[in-house]
This record gives sequence, structure tokens and C-alpha cells, in this order.
Amino acid sequence: MRSPVKLWRESQERYRYLEEEGKVVSFTRIMEGVEGFGGRPYWVVLVELGRGQRTVGQWVEEKEPKTGDKVIGVIRRLREPREQEVIEYGVKWKKL
Repeated sequence: MRSPVKLWRESQERYRYLEEEGKVVSFTRIMEGVEGFGGRPYWVVLVELGRGQRTVGQWVEEKEPKTGDKVIGVIRRLREPREQEVIEYGVKWKKL
């Protein structure tokens, strides 16, 4: 049996948009932070990629995103881990 951690790390789907460039089409602010996100508000952006594909993801910057901002997918911790839990990483979006 393979380790769940090893299976998770080998997953290519999670990092599909790493270093992809796009532009912000729309955005919103989540005011009620959920467990694992520190309870703080955070931005979520709709990103259009060069080939017409769109994806939704978390904005890494404190400053409000703007429609038309050029962005790149970067690797960041997705949430705060619980005690003795795997630190989960994934792609978020930052301004170029």
C-alpha cells in the first residue's frame, strides 16, 4: 500500500496552473474565513488563461485585485494544518 502523502505529492492536478499566466476577469472578497484559513477575509479571483480557459483561485496579495490585472499561478500553502497533519500546498494567484 502506498502512503497517502506520497500519492498526494504525485498528484499533477493540484499543480496544473503553476506558472500559468492569465488575467483577472472578476473577483470577490470572502468575509467569513473558514476553519483552516485563520478566520481572516480573503480574495478569490476568476482568471482567464491564454487559451480561453478560466479557473477560480485564491488571491495571495492583501491589496484588492483589479479586473484586467495580469497574474501568474504560484505555489502557496492552501490552509493552516491541524496538529500532525500534512501541510497542503497548491496554486494561488499573484499579480505579475
